[in-house]
Amino acid sequence: SEPYSGETFPGFENICHDFYVLESIFKSERSDWKAVLSSVKGIYLISDKNNGKQYVGSAYGNDGIWARWSCYIGTGHGWNDELTMLIKEKGFRYARENFRFSILEIMTMTTSDDEVIKREAHWKNAILSREHGYNKN
Repeated sequence: SEPYSGETFPGFENICHDFYVLESIFKSERSDWKAVLSSVKGIYLISDKNNGKQYVGSAYGNDGIWARWSCYIGTGHGWNDELTMLIKEKGFRYARENFRFSILEIMTMTTSDDEVIKREAHWKNAILSREHGYNKN
């Protein structure tokens, strides 16, 4: 039998998945997820189920959200300063057990990186993730 590779892509508006669930999808490079997430830029949210803190991030450049989230699956922190410190202190298992991913906004691949970054700043302000979360910029 084949190892479990995750559910069928549920639509952008229905992504609210724990790290460990996405981990199986990304490690198996599930084609439906990869095709869709590679075709868009966007703003995403990582919520820490342990303490309620949130991180707003953006995905732009080649392969969009798929490439960005692949980095998290590989590192646990995606090279974000606050998350890097957290995972260094608590270990990769912390990300696997506590991080939940969702998408706040999607954009076409033709959207400028500057526009994506502006929308990311909007969401950081709306969610207060600088004041009460893991965003520091």
